[in-house]
Amino acid sequence: MKPAASRPAYPPRPSGPSGSLDIEAFPSDLSLMLLLLVVTVLAQDLFFALWMATLQAPVTELCTGPTLDCPRDAGAMVTGSVNYLLMLLTPGLVIGATTNWRRQRRSTPLAETPFHGAAEAVGSLIRQARLSRNPVVMVDQRLASGAYVTGQQRRPLLMLGPELLVLREKGDHGRRIFETVVRHELAHLRGRDLQTYHLLTVFRPSNLFAGAFIAFAMVLDVLNRNSTPGALVVTLLRAFLLTLLGELIARAYLRVREHHADLHAGMTDRDGLLAALGADSGRADGTGAARLRSWLRHHPLGDERLGVAKAPGRVLASSPGRVFLGATVAGVLLPTLQDMLLRFYGPESGAFTIIVCGVLVGLGLTLFVGFTLWRHQWYAAGPARLGRSALTGLIVAVGVVAGSWLALYTRVAGFGLTGMPLAPSFLAVLVVAAVLLCGWLSIVGAQWYRGDPEAQRMSRFLKLAVVPAALLGGWLMAGLWMWGVVLQDVLTACSTKGYRCVTNAPERDVAKAVTGFFGPGPVLMAVILIALGVPLAARFAAPVTDRISRGGRPPGGTG
Repeated sequence: MKPAASRPAYPPRPSGPSGSLDIEAFPSDLSLMLLLLVVTVLAQDLFFALWMATLQAPVTELCTGPTLDCPRDAGAMVTGSVNYLLMLLTPGLVIGATTNWRRQRRSTPLAETPFHGAAEAVGSLIRQARLSRNPVVMVDQRLASGAYVTGQQRRPLLMLGPELLVLREKGDHGRRIFETVVRHELAHLRGRDLQTYHLLTVFRPSNLFAGAFIAFAMVLDVLNRNSTPGALVVTLLRAFLLTLLGELIARAYLRVREHHADLHAGMTDRDGLLAALGADSGRADGTGAARLRSWLRHHPLGDERLGVAKAPGRVLASSPGRVFLGATVAGVLLPTLQDMLLRFYGPESGAFTIIVCGVLVGLGLTLFVGFTLWRHQWYAAGPARLGRSALTGLIVAVGVVAGSWLALYTRVAGFGLTGMPLAPSFLAVLVVAAVLLCGWLSIVGAQWYRGDPEAQRMSRFLKLAVVPAALLGGWLMAGLWMWGVVLQDVLTACSTKGYRCVTNAPERDVAKAVTGFFGPGPVLMAVILIALGVPLAARFAAPVTDRISRGGRPPGGTG
């Protein structure tokens, strides 16, 4: 962290109108973003590893069909996949170890420098932080007025710049800024950020290397097929966008991390935090081109950090950008996961793999969106609005469609951009379903918020809401994914030259068939009971003790 600029852990409990809110009852947004990053990178790594292992594994029996569909030696497939995964993960381990070694080589222990007063002050702050393992304090001449933490969990290092140490001697204002910066870095250690940072140093290079290898391998495949230059450009664009997706998630995680550490530092001295972030400097570095580049930054912009410091709930309120990233990952996983299932179960189990894939991806996406909307219900600066649920649903629908078109070669899509169909009827139903799901999630949260505005019994709410939300979202995505896969196959076949389409209304016929497949069974009844029963249960199961009277309750938003 640098004073008046920007580096998080778990934030303090922001004060509400009636007390403090227990934000730790919700799954941490840091955990969700980290899980999203791991899933995204591993999906890309596994695609490349499985693809290369399939090409190299020996064929076990005579095969006249497509090369990738031929039966392969299972042992060679497993060994090849593991080898390629290690190849992609090794550079991150090497880069992380080398970086730590270079940082330690160019730094000096604080005790061996002339800053004896600063050494005593830092030691006092470390004792106040009550860390499980105290860091070794070092001075890095290249840092100037900055600071950061590095090293291993068993031997953490706190790196400080000489100008920051000098700042402590410049009156009470400088001392408070110095202490805030040190508390910020100690908050990283208290939040076990070193462990997650090491994970990022492995996965981020792996993401970049996988993207480069995939682009190279797919270019060779395109050239071998004598494809057009347009196909080559599309192949490179898909590989680039998938790699960019993982990098955007990693950088979003790092920015949220900084906000959490800021809030921990401000718990002791809020005015010192505002001074360190430049509240009195009058700078405005979050406008124009700088804001457009904010998605590519490791650290949040100064005015953004200042806004979160003044209104801590903003860091947990729903973010359209994060929702879009999560929905895009879900769209990429739909065909990728089904391809893996088809490789395991065989191409004859199409309907089964579609349902399993849809349920699993829908479950994860619903919980990701649900936690986002529920956090906004309690921690947003203003009351939730119906328009926010509709906007969130629209973002989810757009992200899922875009992600499905970004997915690389699979047995589901074939070699080319054949993601979810762009038929108006299908897109309209997808948007309506996403908006209704987000609206339902918001209503469930709003009903509980009316009885528990201070989030004092959040774990009880999650036990009530998580399971039905997962079931509802999972089966909803299973139906939509089956409809999309079948419709895309029919539309592709009907547009093929020389193929005689058996129907004049393929969209209607496919929708009727899929609806008939899901409609009469117990799934439809379960969805109806969940959709109607859970909001009522949330309303009447909300805490009774200390329940606010009807006239004194804050207005519960529905979105």
